[in-house]
Amino acid sequence: MENRSKVYFSGNMWITPADSQVRSLASLAMDFDILFQDLENQLERELDAELINRLDDEERERRAKLTLRERLRALHQANPASVLTALTKDGRGLTLQIKNVGKDWAAIEVLEPSDIRGPLILALHALSSVGIPQEYVKESLGTPVGEVSDHDLRELSRSSRLAEKVNFAFVLRDVSRRRKRVMLFTAQGKFQGTLDQVGADHLDVSSDGSRHLLPLRDLFFARIE
Repeated sequence: MENRSKVYFSGNMWITPADSQVRSLASLAMDFDILFQDLENQLERELDAELINRLDDEERERRAKLTLRERLRALHQANPASVLTALTKDGRGLTLQIKNVGKDWAAIEVLEPSDIRGPLILALHALSSVGIPQEYVKESLGTPVGEVSDHDLRELSRSSRLAEKVNFAFVLRDVSRRRKRVMLFTAQGKFQGTLDQVGADHLDVSSDGSRHLLPLRDLFFARIE
């Protein structure tokens, strides 16, 4: 005689005589809860991994587009009192602190050498290298994608800063308007006098009764006297 297993339902219980297994409807519901929770956890892990990968890609792209100005500005914002070393294109070594960073220039305080110690307006194109202490390298890279730093929050609470919008020529025009005497350090040497005119790519400096036209690309930094 053929032996067939039969399944019976009694009350809220499924009864399978073949293996004497008894399971309640509540137990089956619990199994489904665990299954769906596992699926949900797995999906969350996959979404988190996808988000991390996307943020990593965006962060690499952000870093690839960083400019020297942005590195110096980020460093100044995070550590205004940090001391840096720099080498200019005329071979001059500087020990300095950054006071402000503009569009293509920086206001710096020179600590060494002693002959030019004090405040200078530095054209960023004059830099051939900048030495950053190892502990400040990460901060100089700015805020990673997906994060907000304390100094970012401080910047958001301020009005937009004019210095970041004006270029080197604009700053020199203001010096010219004030008729301040300056010491200019250029690829051709030093020039001392007053700025009479600042054009789009050059300036006029009067010194000892003579006038010199200097290309702005050859001007490294200026000291206001």
